Amino acid sequence: MANADSGRISGRRMADVGADGVSRDGNVRAAHTPRAVRNVRVEALRLAAIVGISLFHTMMPWTAQALCDPAAGCSWIGDLLGSEPAVLAVLGVIALMGAWGNHVFFMISGFYLIPSLARRSTQAGYWRDVLRSTVRRVLVIAVSVVLVAVVALAFDAWVMPLVNVHLVWQWTLGIEFVWLYAAFVAVAPVLACLLRRVPARIRVAVACVLVVALVMVNGYVAFVSPGDAATRGLTDWRKWMSAITYAVSFAIAGVAGMSGAPRPADLPRWRRRWMKALVAVAAVVLTVEAVAAIRRDVTLIAQLSYKSTSSASMALAFLLVMVCAAGPGGEGVDLARASRGAGTSGSVTARAVAWLASGILGFYIVQSVFGTVAMDVAIQGLLADVTRWAASGGAAGLWLLAAGTAVSVGYVVVVAVLDGLIRRPVLRMLRLGR
Repeated sequence: MANADSGRISGRRMADVGADGVSRDGNVRAAHTPRAVRNVRVEALRLAAIVGISLFHTMMPWTAQALCDPAAGCSWIGDLLGSEPAVLAVLGVIALMGAWGNHVFFMISGFYLIPSLARRSTQAGYWRDVLRSTVRRVLVIAVSVVLVAVVALAFDAWVMPLVNVHLVWQWTLGIEFVWLYAAFVAVAPVLACLLRRVPARIRVAVACVLVVALVMVNGYVAFVSPGDAATRGLTDWRKWMSAITYAVSFAIAGVAGMSGAPRPADLPRWRRRWMKALVAVAAVVLTVEAVAAIRRDVTLIAQLSYKSTSSASMALAFLLVMVCAAGPGGEGVDLARASRGAGTSGSVTARAVAWLASGILGFYIVQSVFGTVAMDVAIQGLLADVTRWAASGGAAGLWLLAAGTAVSVGYVVVVAVLDGLIRRPVLRMLRLGR
């Protein structure tokens, strides 16, 4: 199974393997099955998403200080960061990375899982097989949460206390994105079956209408009626917009993955088209952030990156997925399947990127549970020391950004390595991974 073309010639079904070694259609590959190829560009994008989420959380307290209202009074560090347009603009971009990373995660999952299920939906025994595979995928998520919970409880008992670790909230709404992913995986077979029976043009048209409606509603929430995010309950409709936004991301990526792959001769033009769109959107985002920073319009910067309602984050995520997933196909080959044979590499770097990127699910859980200890005890104290040291030299903002980026990357590497040494081996032992 070296590439998509050989898979079509031999007539064998290509396994779409996910982050935890479970195939995108839910089946665990047998020991004798050749290792499925991976698109190294997509793997690199997944790794970039983890780093973006880490950097967002690292810089969040500093961004909050920089976005203070000068008329109401700012702390010395808030005034220092807010008065430097370049630093403020970069902080504004970093504020987009949390939602951007989440969108990338859900979009890549939907891009491969939904088309894989759609291809199988016309086969006999689809519902029986897909029930088993879906249960297996949800078990991967649930077992991962249990493993982190065991480690967290041991850490709380023998090392140092963890905030909320004994509360049911921590393992429910405290890791809501993880359970959202489980919910999307659970409904994916039904969604794929329905999409398979809808003509391609209608699928795309409905997806476009959903995106436009979503952008309008999210724009209303961010710019007109944000409410008090800190006190939102489950009955607040704005609370549910996060789940709806990521559900749409998951679904539209699946629709994109079901689209026909470009022919080899058309691939360069196809890539240029998506790249131009990506550059255009990125240029608009950077321009708006820069102008807002120069004017010190902290309200606009905050609105642009307001939680998951950021349309900029969603657009950049989708365009990057399309650019990275590009692959040539043929008659009847969908984009997701063609993507598997594109951008593959057996180099050490490519394997290392794929191995680290496979820790994204574990990172989500660990970040939610251990984030307070990692941030408050280690990272934020270090950044505060760096900022105080650099303040006398007049480049505190630049030093803060450099140090924040370095520790965020280091944090991702440490968590991903521990994930690869603990969680994933346990999943293999339980025959839930590879």
